[in-house]
Amino acid sequence: MQKALVWFLAIAIALAAIGVGGRAYAAREMSSRAVTPKALGSATPATADLPFSRIAVEAGDRTLIAWWVRASVDSGQVAPAILFLHGNRSSISDYVDLQKFFYRQGVSSLVFDYSGFGASGGAPSLKNAIADAGSVARVFADSAGQGARKIALGSALGSTVLLQAIDSVQPHVNGVVIEGVDASVRGTAVRIGRIPKFVAPLLVEPGDNVVAASRVRVPLLAVHSYADARAPIEEAEKVVAAVPGKASLVRHWRKGHSALLSSSRPCDWAPVLSFVRTGALPPVKFDTTDACKAEAAQLAAAVAAAAKADSVKAAAARAAAAAKAAAPRVIPGATKTKTKTPPTKTGATKTGTTKAGTTKSGARTKRPTAPPTKKSLEN
Repeated sequence: MQKALVWFLAIAIALAAIGVGGRAYAAREMSSRAVTPKALGSATPATADLPFSRIAVEAGDRTLIAWWVRASVDSGQVAPAILFLHGNRSSISDYVDLQKFFYRQGVSSLVFDYSGFGASGGAPSLKNAIADAGSVARVFADSAGQGARKIALGSALGSTVLLQAIDSVQPHVNGVVIEGVDASVRGTAVRIGRIPKFVAPLLVEPGDNVVAASRVRVPLLAVHSYADARAPIEEAEKVVAAVPGKASLVRHWRKGHSALLSSSRPCDWAPVLSFVRTGALPPVKFDTTDACKAEAAQLAAAVAAAAKADSVKAAAARAAAAAKAAAPRVIPGATKTKTKTPPTKTGATKTGTTKAGTTKSGARTKRPTAPPTKKSLEN
């Protein structure tokens, strides 16, 4: 009896150990598989004619590579800055166009690769990426510039990394933006078929973003596509609802996961840019298509007004030209009317030979009397 009890206890302990070990192993594997690194590409900010600096950030025994692109601003001012945490299966070379967009909007940006991504050292894992975020945030805050507004922006995997590292990141920023966020790593693994649903409860959650959101103490802006099939917008709604302080959720119309990053239209980015520059959060229910439609309507109205003004101006010019053509022509130095003076007769004659008895002008003259002769005197 005692021997059977011993065997039973031994088997129970072994099963428990296997269960604990298996659970830890599965959790570790899920954490590792949550990230898929990508090698650094050939594109750099220099290929886009952007001024940039390459910096190395020490994170424990790992060296992380980052690119600073600093925006030009007026003298005496400091540009707002974004610390960008990118998504899975990518590296910083994939975000040169995004840094170019920020630069043109007058916003500086620092983009870095997690451990094992791009040219950064170390092994790729969610745990390492979370630790990396805190190390880079300190460097970002120190080099962004005195008085600059500083925002941490995470996209997809970057949103999870940012929220899981919120305690070490938020002391260095004025606010956070999450784009394409999942409610949890485990839930996403089940949703996309990486692990069976019945196994999920046995696994440790490596990244619960709803719980992490409850620790956010800075203003938070969530941006999400209403048609994101990989991370439904309901995921973002759960995260935003858990934030105890100021938070907003902005829907955008572009279909797909993290589709906003492919847009270079300022109206699509209007809520984000406003938050980065001023800290202003939009209403909770807000669609960026409204901003783009409003901008298009304003442009159309301005074009119509300009066309109308040109038409009125052209009509006035034609009327003025017609009036000018109809007005009497005035010769400088002359009177407005001419008076014709009739010729008058005079007794004067022109010098020259004329017929006897008349002047050249036609007036008759008296013929001179001849002196009397001698014969006439005698009579």
